[in-house]
Amino acid sequence: MNVKNWMWYVFYLLCIGLLLIGCSPVDTSESILTKSDGDGFTYSGLFKGVDELDKRKNGTYYKPVSMGEMMTAIPDSMRNAIHLIDSKKIPFEVDAESAYLVTSQDDQGNIQHQVQFSYSSGSRSDEFLNISVTEVEENPLLKHDFSTEKYDPVGNELRKEVLVDDIPIFHQVITTNSSLVYKYYNLNEEKNIIHLVNTRAHELYAYYQGHVYHIGYSINESQADDDDVHEQFLHITREWILGANE
Repeated sequence: MNVKNWMWYVFYLLCIGLLLIGCSPVDTSESILTKSDGDGFTYSGLFKGVDELDKRKNGTYYKPVSMGEMMTAIPDSMRNAIHLIDSKKIPFEVDAESAYLVTSQDDQGNIQHQVQFSYSSGSRSDEFLNISVTEVEENPLLKHDFSTEKYDPVGNELRKEVLVDDIPIFHQVITTNSSLVYKYYNLNEEKNIIHLVNTRAHELYAYYQGHVYHIGYSINESQADDDDVHEQFLHITREWILGANE
C-alpha cells in the first residue's frame, strides 16, 4: 500500500470512528453518568393505558447528576426537547436539584430514554417538582379522547389546557382526599439504589414532537386551593417544553 492510499485508509478509519461516537445514544462515561441498581419505571396512572410506559422492560438506571451534566449526556434529540428553567420561577424555595436517566429496551433492542429533572425543598419533602421526559414513537393521546373527561377515576379535577395551537396539555388537580398514585425516581443513598417513591401529587401530561412530558408537583396545603399557583406550574411546564420565547 503506497503512502497516498495509506493516508486515505487512516482518514477512512477516523471518519468511521467519529460516526460511531456520534451514534452513541447516551454518554455513559464514568465522569458523567454512573450506572446504579434500580427497579421499576415511572409513568402516569391516568395515561398509562395509552402510552404503555408501565410495560417497559430491561431498565438501566444511572445515579443522579446535576441538570447541566445531564444535558451534556443525553442524546441531541432529547436535548432539543428540554428547556431548563430558572428555579426561582417555582413557587416554593428550591434547596436541591438533580437529574435521573433511565433507559429501557424493547423486544427489538431499541433503546428508549427517560429523563427526570427534580426540584425539591430539601427537608420539606412535601414540596417538589419533577419533570419527566420520555421518548415515544407515536402520540398516545390519539388513542383516546380525554378532552371530554372532567375528572380522573378518583374524582379529582382534570383540566384540558392548551400547550400550543391545538395541542393539549392535561392538568390533574387534586380536589378530593384521594388521588392516583404518583411515582418518581429517588436515590436511596443507604442502599445505593434508584427506587420509586409512591405518593400523591398534582400532575400535568402532554405529548409534543416525539416525547411524553409528565410532571408531578406537590405544594403545601395553604397553596393547594390557590388557582394562581396551579397556573404557575402550567406556565413552567409550557416553558420547559416550548422554551421561554414561545
